[in-house]
Amino acid sequence: MTRGSNRTTLVHVAEAAGVSLSTASHAFGVDKPISDATRARVLAAAAALGYEGPDPRARSLRSGRTDIIGVQVDDEAGRAFRDPVIIGILDGVSAALAASPTSVLLLPDSLPEERLRTLPVDGVVAAGCSPALESLRAAMARRSIPVVTAGNQVDDIGSVGVENHSATALLTDHLHTLGHRSVSVVRLRDGDVERARTAAALAAFPDAAVVTSADSTIDEGFRAAGELLERAVPTAVIAQSDLLAVGAIRAAEARGLRVPEDLSVVGFDGVRIDGFDRALTTIRQPIVEMGRRAAQAVLAAQEGAPLPTLALDVELVVGDTTGAAPQRP
Repeated sequence: MTRGSNRTTLVHVAEAAGVSLSTASHAFGVDKPISDATRARVLAAAAALGYEGPDPRARSLRSGRTDIIGVQVDDEAGRAFRDPVIIGILDGVSAALAASPTSVLLLPDSLPEERLRTLPVDGVVAAGCSPALESLRAAMARRSIPVVTAGNQVDDIGSVGVENHSATALLTDHLHTLGHRSVSVVRLRDGDVERARTAAALAAFPDAAVVTSADSTIDEGFRAAGELLERAVPTAVIAQSDLLAVGAIRAAEARGLRVPEDLSVVGFDGVRIDGFDRALTTIRQPIVEMGRRAAQAVLAAQEGAPLPTLALDVELVVGDTTGAAPQRP
């Protein structure tokens, strides 16, 4: 070991194994031109010296890559990890990266522009419907770093999601068939997804009352639906997420209304919600697949592939929270 240094380097490993520095380096690579016996001798020497491998920071400088993909989530991590949509997208991202050396870095959507300019990432998956998406895209574009959304609207290049207008139309057609004409909407906070879903709801029910939630949570669904029910009781509520729908159902039951006999409620996402044991009428979107495809697209973009604009199929799931519109005087 070099005098004055306590850090073991690849030079020390090469000396201990009796090989050149380049041969020692090959021993830590994949599909490098080195015999199995020589590789084993180098790795044994490394283990004896406590050397764990080349410094990834040096490898990053040589390749120009960090082997890190950022995933933009809500600025409050606890809230993000209570959202089953975000969790599903992260599951898909992890599945896509399982066989690669790429790691994941969670990025709060409140990061200032100066931080975005220096993020050590090769690409970003923007999960869900962040209002900070455009600033993220602009900052990454200046660095030629690909951004692909997962779970947002699919109008823009660099997106994997569903066509929210036509998906919501499946819900409105279902309610219309059941005789509903007095319908209210609990919508998500402002964004491309909210605008597409609201436009579809109002196209079918132009007189629908609309209340905006501050976030996609059960508590916000309870509050927003309660506000609607204080004004008037419709025959159906379209909630723009399953979490909001569960809150709306609880708000209705707190006022003595039966679901679906007195009020039908639909959601959007098709996720499992802890503590809710009813079969919700909803749109099931392929959330894990969206995350997987988005991460794959980011990896492919690093090799020169074009960014996708990909809309995945959805499914109308009819549960026990919708029924025929009640007859009211």
